[in-house]
Amino acid sequence: MLQITRQTEYAIRGLQELARRNGDAPVQLKSIARSCDVSEAFLAKIFQMLSQQHIVKSHRGVKGGFSLGRRPEEITLRDIVDVCEGGIALNHCLRHTNRCENVGHCNMTAAWKQAQTALIDALEKTRLADLL
Repeated sequence: MLQITRQTEYAIRGLQELARRNGDAPVQLKSIARSCDVSEAFLAKIFQMLSQQHIVKSHRGVKGGFSLGRRPEEITLRDIVDVCEGGIALNHCLRHTNRCENVGHCNMTAAWKQAQTALIDALEKTRLADLL
């Protein structure tokens, strides 16, 4: 079964909550985790990865927390999936590294590539703002 991991699902839920509350002040991770019914430790790991790609910003200190690194209209589902899943490859022949040795003469490569392109297009068209 092909399926997105919980990490990506929780990232989207956390980002939705952050976008709903997006004001001038950062939102504490504990509050986001509670609202999303997600483990604070797991969400911290996810938000750390998202901050490295500037999808969220981390704010230190007593009034610290997280805020969006970009506007919700600028964050695509592909951005989130790329961070959480490490990219998109429907089959090992479409990976950038450790590709299948049969990729040059396999009849399925074109079909997998077409399906992957459709998925990527759909993820690029859907923005965080669309999910609010």
